[in-house]
Amino acid sequence: METAFSLSARSQQFYVLCRHWKSDLEFFRIEAAFLHRLLDDYFVQLLSPESFDKVQQTTQKLFKLEKDENSLHRQLTAHMKQLELAAENVVPEDNEKLADEQATLEALLFKLINEYREVKKEMFALVEGARHKRTLITK
Repeated sequence: METAFSLSARSQQFYVLCRHWKSDLEFFRIEAAFLHRLLDDYFVQLLSPESFDKVQQTTQKLFKLEKDENSLHRQLTAHMKQLELAAENVVPEDNEKLADEQATLEALLFKLINEYREVKKEMFALVEGARHKRTLITK
């Protein structure tokens, strides 16, 4: 016997959007790993006295963002699980609660993305400066 799956159109949209956000978070993880490798490649140049404090601050921001991303990923997974349980008629579909959670997740995601963009700009500027120094030294 087949199980009936039913979600309101709004909750279906929530679920689709959540899947998209999970994909965004996966890309965030890939990019964060890339930034860590980039820092490793320019580690010696980045430890100069004039850039050390900035490197330390920016690296701490990146670690905080990674922690925030992990928390958001867990919240998003739990939200999606609630949507799945509602679709399977295991729990009632509480549209108001789901909408509130969706809005909270969306705000957290946009905050993470905006903060990450700023950190990425800072990292690229630091690495560009270190790359320039490396080029001058090797000439």
